[in-house]
Amino acid sequence: MPPTSAKVVLSSLVFSLISIAVACLAQTGQQNVPPKIMAQLKQQIGIDDAIPDQKNPSGLHISFVKFAENDTDQGHVTVYRAFVPGASETLKYALASIKIGQTAQVLPGDVYVNAKGLLMANKPRPEQENEDSVDSDDEVDFAIRAARGEPVRFVLASSDGKTLIPGTVIPYPIVSEDHGCRLETRLALPDGGAVLIYADGLPPNSEIPIRSISEDEQHPGVLHTNAAGHAATIDLPYVRGKEAGTLQVIVSTKQCSASVEIPWGKGSYSPM
Repeated sequence: MPPTSAKVVLSSLVFSLISIAVACLAQTGQQNVPPKIMAQLKQQIGIDDAIPDQKNPSGLHISFVKFAENDTDQGHVTVYRAFVPGASETLKYALASIKIGQTAQVLPGDVYVNAKGLLMANKPRPEQENEDSVDSDDEVDFAIRAARGEPVRFVLASSDGKTLIPGTVIPYPIVSEDHGCRLETRLALPDGGAVLIYADGLPPNSEIPIRSISEDEQHPGVLHTNAAGHAATIDLPYVRGKEAGTLQVIVSTKQCSASVEIPWGKGSYSPM
């Protein structure tokens, strides 16, 4: 049986998010990242921020609600159910998962949503339409094992191929908050060869100084916030001649000061 158009669209998307070679980033200066690699990193930000586009004009996104944690033979997992408020109930969907450093996977089976946007494995029955959770056989749940600062991404595609809705869950976020400001770092590769930096609660439509320090190498920069006071940027923390280290990121304004640290390099990746 040929794949549905939703799975064709998802396959095209997820396989464009190919792995980024650590060696390539390690030998590359901050200002000399090859365009193809930079495009892949920006695509991660596009998924995380649910940036509106032709296939998601309203900026819908998948949100995740934790409801369990379990210790398994493979390690500690956090279990989530997921919602897409505003998604059409009349459509059938396909779902893909994207973990950093791994081949993206189109998950088996069809996906539906009820009136609350709950992701379901079967078309909701009338009594399930307004439920926040349903029987486990009918619900699409996610058992996720991850490291600190590691995002796991998902993309939902409608059966007609016209809609793509992204979502990102970070079981163990690396976050600093101060007086309404929020600063977060996320791994873009398992070994921290590339790091994504997100800031919220900053003055809107402004240029905000940012400073990154990696093994005594300092790099000043500027965050460009949008109308909501949100900004995202990319950092490559590798230091020539070093196998591993720690990246510190600092953002300061008149109202707040936030600082986060994330390990990078050999031996730094450690799922919980």
